[in-house]
Amino acid sequence: MSVVRDQVEAYIAYKNGLGVPMVSEASAMRRFARYADSVGHEGPITVEIAVEWARSGTNHAEGYEIKRYEMARRVHEYACALAGAAPTLPPGLIGKSCNRITPYIFADEEISLIMHAASRMYVQQDAMKPLAYAAVIGLLRATGMRPNEALSLDDSDFDPDAGTFLVRKGKNNRERIIPVEDSTVEAIMRYRERRDELRDGLQCRRLFVANGDKSIRLGNLEHSFCEIRCVLLNRGEIWERRPPRIYDLRHTFAVSKILSWHESDENVNAMLPVLATYMGHKNISETYWYLTGTPELLQVACDAFEQAAKGVDAR
Repeated sequence: MSVVRDQVEAYIAYKNGLGVPMVSEASAMRRFARYADSVGHEGPITVEIAVEWARSGTNHAEGYEIKRYEMARRVHEYACALAGAAPTLPPGLIGKSCNRITPYIFADEEISLIMHAASRMYVQQDAMKPLAYAAVIGLLRATGMRPNEALSLDDSDFDPDAGTFLVRKGKNNRERIIPVEDSTVEAIMRYRERRDELRDGLQCRRLFVANGDKSIRLGNLEHSFCEIRCVLLNRGEIWERRPPRIYDLRHTFAVSKILSWHESDENVNAMLPVLATYMGHKNISETYWYLTGTPELLQVACDAFEQAAKGVDAR
């Protein structure tokens, strides 16, 4: 077995041992090993063989080549770590693999303003839609649900006695039960009571509906959210970054939950799998995507580092 093949198999075994699914990525990495063998490459992974494989073949998009190179680079870094050597494959050599735009983390005051404005929107001949918009926005902030998950909730999916929501249509068709705080239960009950009053007591299939028991469309919700955001948050200026989206409420939830655990002296590392499950993620790596270096989180990190440094000095 060649050195590259050994390195690839060791990396795949390591990731599988962590519980990280490696089906498609493992297949691609093994193709890399076969390619290295086919061209007579000897020794460990080098910049030359990584770039050569990334650009091999025809009619590949640039993003595909970048993804290939980054796969080879991750295997190389793991192999170097085991050998106690410094990696020699620089990240982003043939292009950036991911252009993550920093999400907007909403302040609680901003959420309150947006919810109030949503409830007062004028929608011709539809008094229920603004009511539903405000309730959905509040629920997204309180639970970190995906917007389409919230809009897909049936009325029976909300259990006020248990204080839970049943998400039937999560990502990849995964179901999960989400427990919520009493304040969220009370807010949804008030919304539902007002909704039923507007419908003269007629039952609704969906939890959030417009007139005629019509489902709320995600595109309409996003459009209305954008209009409110422009009025309340833009202050007449041009955004130097991507404007806040309704999906950023999910990022806001994740960041605020980490902060609250730090403030209550919870073991955050131990609680991260709980957060991942709550948000409907298959593994923790998906949850890390939602954590953003806000000033508050960075302060927490600085405090933790300072305490650790003091412990080292004490010894």
